[in-house]
Amino acid sequence: MHTVSPLARRIPIRNVWYLLLYAWDLARWRDTTQAAVEASGSLLGLLAGVLAGTTRELLRGQLRRAHLDCHDEIRGIRGRVDFATSLKHMCFERGKAYCRFPVLSIDTLKNRIIRATLHRLASDSRLVSAGGSSEGDLRHELRAVVSEMDGVELSPITIADFSLVQLGSSDRDYAVPLAICALIQRLQMPAEQVGDQAMVALLKDEITFHRLFERFVLNYYRHRLTAYDVKGESLSWHDELGCTLVPGMRTDVTITEKRAPYRRLVIDTKYSIRTLAESPHGGEKFKSENLYQVYAYLRTQEHRSAAHAAAEGMLLYPTTSRELDEAMFVQGHRIRVATVDLSRPWREIEERLHSLVDAEKDDIRKCMRGTKVPSQPED
Repeated sequence: MHTVSPLARRIPIRNVWYLLLYAWDLARWRDTTQAAVEASGSLLGLLAGVLAGTTRELLRGQLRRAHLDCHDEIRGIRGRVDFATSLKHMCFERGKAYCRFPVLSIDTLKNRIIRATLHRLASDSRLVSAGGSSEGDLRHELRAVVSEMDGVELSPITIADFSLVQLGSSDRDYAVPLAICALIQRLQMPAEQVGDQAMVALLKDEITFHRLFERFVLNYYRHRLTAYDVKGESLSWHDELGCTLVPGMRTDVTITEKRAPYRRLVIDTKYSIRTLAESPHGGEKFKSENLYQVYAYLRTQEHRSAAHAAAEGMLLYPTTSRELDEAMFVQGHRIRVATVDLSRPWREIEERLHSLVDAEKDDIRKCMRGTKVPSQPED
């Protein structure tokens, strides 16, 4: 049985949903699902309710169709005649032919995935409805949507099926329902756990949650900071000997101001039950290995521009208890160690994330004052 960290237990359902939307880069759907989020009593109930609602929207606009390759024994000729199969089954003697031909159909892989997931949720014994409706009402709604998707084959799906799905520019409405289906398929919702099964599975280990938190921070800032370029950035060591064995580096989040002085902020997201480490001499200290990592991101790039020489670094941890906001100034670089409390109301989380970036502006510009800044930073 998996153990669940205190952090996982204390994150409200609505905050988990927003984390997922930003991590999936689907933040534009935040407002459209707000009502369901407010009423939700469990993550699985929320996922089921949003999936049913977004699928109904697809049905109102008609499910996307695609040309599928069909083969059948028919009277007349359609498409390409399969002579070998026709002769084998003596079709010609009966005035028929075995043909292969395209058919425009709603029985596509995207629609099969959605219908199979809805059907699975409707019969799942661990489903807990949103707070404003009974569990029976939610199951009834799920079964009704499954029934309305008549014409789409109800067949088992696997996680491998999701890698075969391709979304075009006209398939934007499929993004949220397919993301929910993929999450439910990956989680498998283990029966031995107690409490909200999907929540437990989602946050059951540090690796899973760290990746979620990293993607959330990156996409949140990318979506909200219009005056900055935000990306994960590949870096190389400033090796003057050209050794081929030197490894590359990649930041979790690099925030670069689009205009002079091209302020740079490198954020390394971390996840740990304890933000600070116990010191052998008593008391608590920053974790050395985490500091070394962000220190390397900053010092190895100083030769590239004045903005790089005065770049800021940040270690950002999620928390639901003890908050931390400390800083140090080392060899021209300010390194901040901070937390964001994911148990707070979502508006406060957004304000905290913005304050972490905005509060650094004056300090960084003071560091760069009097330094010649190039017309633009090196790529």
